[in-house]
Amino acid sequence: MTGDMHDHPTSPPSFSADALSQDNPTSAAPDPIIDGADFDEPVPPPQNLARVQRRLKRITLAVILLTMAVGIAGGFLFRTDYVAFVPGASRDTEPFITVRGITDYPSDGELHLTTVRVRDRVSLWGYLWYQFDSDAELVQRDQVFGDRTAEENREINLERMASSKDLATAVALERLGYDAVVPDGVFVLETVDGTPADELLERGDVIVSVSGVEVVAPTQLVEAIGGRTPGDFITIGVERASTGVVEEIPVTLVAREDDPSRAFLGVGTSERVDLDLDVGFEVTLGSENIGGPSAGLAFTLAVLDQLTPGELTGGERVAVTGTIQVDGSVGSVGGVEQKAAAVREKGIKVFLVPTALEEPMIERVRDAAGDEVTVIPVGDLDDALVALEGLGGDVDALDEFAAAVTAG
Repeated sequence: MTGDMHDHPTSPPSFSADALSQDNPTSAAPDPIIDGADFDEPVPPPQNLARVQRRLKRITLAVILLTMAVGIAGGFLFRTDYVAFVPGASRDTEPFITVRGITDYPSDGELHLTTVRVRDRVSLWGYLWYQFDSDAELVQRDQVFGDRTAEENREINLERMASSKDLATAVALERLGYDAVVPDGVFVLETVDGTPADELLERGDVIVSVSGVEVVAPTQLVEAIGGRTPGDFITIGVERASTGVVEEIPVTLVAREDDPSRAFLGVGTSERVDLDLDVGFEVTLGSENIGGPSAGLAFTLAVLDQLTPGELTGGERVAVTGTIQVDGSVGSVGGVEQKAAAVREKGIKVFLVPTALEEPMIERVRDAAGDEVTVIPVGDLDDALVALEGLGGDVDALDEFAAAVTAG
């Protein structure tokens, strides 16, 4: 028996699932391992994990939106050192004119002054916007204002406009036969290094006499000096810019470098004038908050039109820019491209600009104005009147008015 047990090993006991569950209900069957099995549906994550994921998405979106909002706001709040010149307005001058004491003649046509808007210290977004705006011009701030504030610059421009309106009225009255522009001295613009004037005179001084003889125009000063020789001793009467007091200053004349035989004081001058607007009636020009002298020519033409019968513009709408000088010459102005854009948007067909802008700038103004606007350069008041006469304007009415004033 013992040997049989060793020669014939017994087989291990077998178990069935049923037997296992019945005989030992507390034992768990091992999980089957299924190699290479496919599952049609993923096992869902726990509910708390899904909530966390949704929350993270909301936080991420909020951070992105907040960053964008801060960036956008910062672009508006950050101010650059650039000034933007953008188109301003084109406005009829007739509503600005009030005439009392004489018959005036409202017009069917219109003479428009033109303006440019100045945006100081544009924002970062504004800077980028104006880079792509063909009607805008960006300029570094110090080139426009220097060390002045925007408010100081505005005050200066309002003062310039005030003096420009008086000058425009005087030039118009002068064209109509009145003695409204009265020379009263020689204004010192500059002095030449190493000359007597350089040591004794300052810009803004006014020369009123030479050795006791009254001098009221630059031509008279030239004649007074030109009749002397180098080394001559003279006295000049000077109204000081700083005090307004007239001083008698002794001067020894020197020789001109280009002609040693001729005497030389060494001063650049212009004519100082007194505007006499007391002509028996009153012309008042308003301008609201428009600053600067660039409406000088427009106001001069508008006064002429208002005081004479007929249509100075031939019934057309005409835009104008340019300063006016005492001799009727038209001076250069800035922002003309932006003004041209304003004229174009207003639908005006003719734009008078100063010849002093020179040809390259005039071509740029033509480009800004577009094909529908005729840009006409003018050098002085007479040029402007010729241009208006070409449009059918009644310029003869001015000569008739002036003849009546001279005769009467």
